[in-house]
Amino acid sequence: MNTYELTLLFAENNDTERERVLKLITDFVKKQKGEINKAESWGAKHAAYPINKQGVFVYEHFLLSLAPDSQVELNRVLKLDESIVRYLFVRV
Repeated sequence: MNTYELTLLFAENNDTERERVLKLITDFVKKQKGEINKAESWGAKHAAYPINKQGVFVYEHFLLSLAPDSQVELNRVLKLDESIVRYLFVRV
C-alpha cells in the first residue's frame, strides 16, 4: 500500500455535489480495502486566480493509503466528475 495526498476544489455554492463526491471517495477507498488516514475540510478560500469566472472555492484534503492499481482507478473517477473544479493527487 502506498500513501497518497488528495486535495479537491469545489465551487463554493455546491454543497450537495461536494457531499456526494466525498461519499464516493470514502466508499471507493473502503471497497478497495484502503484506508483514509486523515480527512480535513479546509473551508472556503480565495484562489490565486479565477477559474471558470469564480474566485472562491471549498477545499477538501485527504491522506489515503491505497494499492497502486486502485490509485489509477480513483484518478480516472475524479477526472470524469464534473463537480470537481480542480484536484491534486500525489504519492507521498
